[in-house]
Amino acid sequence: WVEALDGNGMVQVYVLMAFAAIGVGLGLFYRLSALVLFLTYTYTFLAEEAMYLDRYYLMSLITFLLVLIPANRSFSLDAAIFPEKASSFIPNWCRWVLMFVVALPSVYGGIAKLNSDWLHGMPVGAWISMKSDLPVIGPMLTERWAAWVVSYVGLLVDFCIVPLLMWRKTRLIAYVAVALFYGMNSLLFSMDLYPWMMILLTTIFFDPNWPRKLLKRPLPRSLDSLTLAPRTLTQRLTIGIVGVFVIWQLVFPFRHFVYAGNPSWTEEGQLFAWRMMLRRKEVFARFYATDGMTGTVVEIPYDMMLTERQIADVAISPERIVEVVPFFEERAIRTGMKQVEIRAVVIASLNGRKPQLLIDPDLDLLTVKRTWGHQPWIKPLTEPFRSEPWDVPSDEWPEVLGIELPEAINPVVDQPPGAGEQGGHDHSHEGHDHEHTPSRGNAIE
Repeated sequence: WVEALDGNGMVQVYVLMAFAAIGVGLGLFYRLSALVLFLTYTYTFLAEEAMYLDRYYLMSLITFLLVLIPANRSFSLDAAIFPEKASSFIPNWCRWVLMFVVALPSVYGGIAKLNSDWLHGMPVGAWISMKSDLPVIGPMLTERWAAWVVSYVGLLVDFCIVPLLMWRKTRLIAYVAVALFYGMNSLLFSMDLYPWMMILLTTIFFDPNWPRKLLKRPLPRSLDSLTLAPRTLTQRLTIGIVGVFVIWQLVFPFRHFVYAGNPSWTEEGQLFAWRMMLRRKEVFARFYATDGMTGTVVEIPYDMMLTERQIADVAISPERIVEVVPFFEERAIRTGMKQVEIRAVVIASLNGRKPQLLIDPDLDLLTVKRTWGHQPWIKPLTEPFRSEPWDVPSDEWPEVLGIELPEAINPVVDQPPGAGEQGGHDHSHEGHDHEHTPSRGNAIE
């Protein structure tokens, strides 16, 4: 529902975002800078659904809170330019709400890890085995016990780290553990800046005056000398907004319980619920357009129409499939097809299970009405967890599983230079939230 700007519009948005970020960092025209940063970042985040990952969602939440928090009262250009705004104190709720947000990924991530796949060392075992080329520890990462160690250490850290950070006596040890934990995550998984961001954000659990102690700049006066002024209407409104924000963040991650089935399979209730690193999906996907007038069936070369990240995201998510089929319909109409129907054969393997159909292959996806409820055309997960992951190449799945593919021709749609050779296509993506390997099988590009 949020679309990217055409032409150089997105470049201008990013330039504006960069200036706003500099303004926030320097504390210059802070409120305006924070508001612009929140709006531009959240806009770019929402404009690309293939990048709907929890770590980027966390950044959006923090930029929102920065709009409400008077973080420019000290160590800022605003404090230097406008001395009347300067202060060494801010309301305590500002720190507590930031601590709350930083704790969300750990607390809810720990709850989400209490599932049989994680407790059996999947999907972590599959990911770390890909790092066998690392010096010293690489050979150990292919061992079964390594998957169990990484899985249970991750679970332990998620559940224990916040209480240990809250207690002064264990805070420093807990912070060192956080730094080591996220450092190892950065080494073993593709998580871009998330580990380093969390290492820095976790310092919010330390005493609020730790930067002054580090810089040897004591407070100009004691807290006892402060007088409490009555709250203004704006302050009461801000506290009300923060209260609603906290309640929403407490409830929203549990919405997957109202849907039927495993959210790692159906993807319903999966987004922004801190269910990170719980699923590794390998997918075989083919899309077909049928001409309702002639009955002609053509395979849609979707890997020529979408970005690499979009290909991976569409293949694993029934909701994304429904969102992209109008685009496929439009492209099919351009080629002269009439009364277009779109169907898909999507076979998926979750965390090493035997693959099975993800959605109904006979359903015209253009007829699906999106609702807030469970989608009955999503096939329920019936395959049990396997101690030995399924290792048959995805291009062979239809034949091995006895799933018949439609007889279709392969159209050339906006063919790029050098295309036209026949062969298999595997698109791999490993992310902080999931890994998926979709494949179209053989098709003309």
